Amino acid sequence: GLRHSLRNSGLFVVYQPQILLKERKLIGLEALVRWRTESGALIGPDRFIPVAEQSGLIREIGAFVLREALAVLARLNEEGASGLRMAVNVSAVQFRQRDFLAELLSTVRASGVDPRNLELEITESIAMEDAAYVRQTLADIRAQGVQLAIDDFGTGFSSLAQIKKMSIDRLKIDRAFVQDLKETTLETSISGVIAQLGQRLGIQVLAEGVETEEQALLLERLGCQEAQGFLFARPMEVDALR
Repeated sequence: GLRHSLRNSGLFVVYQPQILLKERKLIGLEALVRWRTESGALIGPDRFIPVAEQSGLIREIGAFVLREALAVLARLNEEGASGLRMAVNVSAVQFRQRDFLAELLSTVRASGVDPRNLELEITESIAMEDAAYVRQTLADIRAQGVQLAIDDFGTGFSSLAQIKKMSIDRLKIDRAFVQDLKETTLETSISGVIAQLGQRLGIQVLAEGVETEEQALLLERLGCQEAQGFLFARPMEVDALR
């Protein structure tokens, strides 16, 4: 079904705004893939992404999302919304393809988008791999101006020494840590630890899954610079986004 939908426009991309917490200003978008079957049913990415990875379809899906996201960003730039960042997720399966970097750069060039306005979100498992190929690919991506973020930071087993050596632009606090925020335990929260880590290393920190004004204010107090979540906007299709 997933293979059929990929060939017949059943997959589509939605965009969730990312904002600067202090100013409540739009600074970026995260591209998220969705699947609508021929019957009209929506199947969540938590169900179909593992299937895509196991079947090898994730490479085609990843390429599709990147093309769509960059085309939308190019259109927004033409319409006067310049300077926005577009974040696109990259799976471990995609990243380990030997021609990943060449395909990435080819797609960026074809879009006409400034590479500095693209951000690739990778998992901690990718970031922490000690393989020479992984380290070199990350370095090559950054050398082209493309930004790098570690998604759902704090849920894996990061080595602080490795993070310090890597050229990472952004750490994304997992929504579970945002939901756990409380005034009484603010300074000892995982969100607080990640925010302090970002400040020490000179890395931007973005919180995911912000749903209440209280969470936004607590994150701002912790020194978290950026956020996304239902408080600000839900993921939406292009027309609604515009």
